[in-house]
Amino acid sequence: MVQKKLEAGSELADLDHNGDGTVYDVDIEQWKEQKAMELADRKQKQQRYMAWYALVGMISYPIMIIGTEVLGLSNASTLLADMAPTYFIAAAGVAGAFMGFAAMGSKKPGK
Repeated sequence: MVQKKLEAGSELADLDHNGDGTVYDVDIEQWKEQKAMELADRKQKQQRYMAWYALVGMISYPIMIIGTEVLGLSNASTLLADMAPTYFIAAAGVAGAFMGFAAMGSKKPGK
């Protein structure tokens, strides 16, 4: 088992369980795996947020069109309705591209 001496203030100091300033390769590998899992978890959370925001935006857009019509802002509702196809394609494209690239990035090479 290979030992590594820590510098003062190292972020790996938490791995030194007995306080002698030495960390083993096994501990470092476990730390790397834990960091990788934390990053993957954050990535999944951001993907979930992206999906929810796209869904909320796509649902609220027609409600805004109806709301502007109810408020008597017929010109605003006409403009929003004219922009709707572009908005929906853009929102779906951004969310789809984000999810697609994230899925491609999570695949291991050779599979």
